Amino acid sequence: MRGVVGVMLLVLAFGFTGTLAPAGARGDDDCVATDPTCFDQLPRDDTWERAIRLSAVPDWWEGDGVAVAAIDTGVVPNRDLDERLRARVDFTARHDGIDRFGHGTHIAGLIAGDGSNSEGAYEGAAPETDLVSVKVAGWDGATDVTTVIAALQWVVSNRDRYGIRVVNLSWGTDGVQPTDVDPLDAAVERAWRDGIVVVVAAGNAGPDRVSKPGDDPHVITVGAADIARTPELDDDTVAEFSSRGLASGAGQKPDVLAPGVSLVSDRARGSTIDQFVPSARVGYNLFKGSGTSQAAAIVSGVVARMFDANPDLTPDQVKAALMRSTGGHLAGDAGGAGMIDAAAAVGMARHPETLSSLDAQAPRDSDGTGTLRGARGEFSIVGDFDGDGAAEPLDKEIDVLGAAWDPEAYMGTPWTAGSWAQSPWAPLVAEIVPGTVSAPPAEGPVAPLVAWDAEYWGARSAVEAGWDARYWGARYWGARYWGTSEWR
Repeated sequence: MRGVVGVMLLVLAFGFTGTLAPAGARGDDDCVATDPTCFDQLPRDDTWERAIRLSAVPDWWEGDGVAVAAIDTGVVPNRDLDERLRARVDFTARHDGIDRFGHGTHIAGLIAGDGSNSEGAYEGAAPETDLVSVKVAGWDGATDVTTVIAALQWVVSNRDRYGIRVVNLSWGTDGVQPTDVDPLDAAVERAWRDGIVVVVAAGNAGPDRVSKPGDDPHVITVGAADIARTPELDDDTVAEFSSRGLASGAGQKPDVLAPGVSLVSDRARGSTIDQFVPSARVGYNLFKGSGTSQAAAIVSGVVARMFDANPDLTPDQVKAALMRSTGGHLAGDAGGAGMIDAAAAVGMARHPETLSSLDAQAPRDSDGTGTLRGARGEFSIVGDFDGDGAAEPLDKEIDVLGAAWDPEAYMGTPWTAGSWAQSPWAPLVAEIVPGTVSAPPAEGPVAPLVAWDAEYWGARSAVEAGWDARYWGARYWGARYWGTSEWR
């Protein structure tokens, strides 16, 4: 089976050790790109914080009072997050917000982990920031653009309640619909206009392919750098897998780079990734991961520190500060403005009067009138969307709840707490807040079960589904690179 370049949401930008690029490029002559265990054999990177000068940011700006919303596969609560995990919001049928795929937990640790799981050895980029986990996918990572759009609506509608200033999107689709009509692009732009900085992974497909919504001209699109596990700059490169290229309406993407190779963060024990990539485990609590997903998480944490330093920043000012403070290191077609410099970006955030718009002419906004098919890309999930008891692909202009997609109604509805209460999603979404009882009862209505393939529809785990390594890195994971440049 030949791999595909991103099958739907939560796929193209995901990557863990065992994926992406030839490990031999860093001097291991016995490890070649065709060996799927190459990245597992790479030593963990213990230097990325120094490489972006994170340690030079004053300790009193570590994200305190700022919340980052991570729309992902959920989070397993752990000591690294503790009470700063403000809420677990679940758009799936499981209603518990727990990460059974393994991606969301790793990303959350890189954003906000405080090092408790590693006795202080591995912290996230903003160890005092709050995290709101918004789960949109289950054990196989399957979800739909309409679920993610609903999740973005929830984030915007609840931003004041939780103090959300940043949303992290470490995923993407292979859709190529123009940004000025795409409904997913329109959704991230809505969050941006409401004062939320949207950080998106560029994708792991290499040249000429930037994932959606990373193609949007407004958001901060992040590529991955390989820093060779050193804090020095002279051996840094743009990671071979990091997506780059012209994006419709956005010019060249990505906007910036951050470290993205062999990063250590929190492990979701027993998750799909944990079972399939045991060689990526680092002790009992930690896991190695590589990809633009991880790079985006680091940038989200840095942005949280920028808001801690200056709560009055606008999203445009944040983007300008990040892009103008790189010093040009690794800048170019594959690296955008270059590698982020956390200390310089936070310093620039303290003086917003110096930050004008990046563009002489503002990019054109999306009107959201395009098709779901164009946003979804080549492949779709399966589920029982017509209620006949059999799974079928979601390849029509309907949302995951089975309703006809109405872009004009979607664009015309305000995203507020009041409108969210009237949304058909409202009674289906569980919201687990520590110290309260706020999740819908188990016997209440739930979102439909979805999967990447009808063979796995209804299964509650990789083991129950009978998954095996044949599918790792192919359609059911979606990254083009999973230990080999072309999966066969």
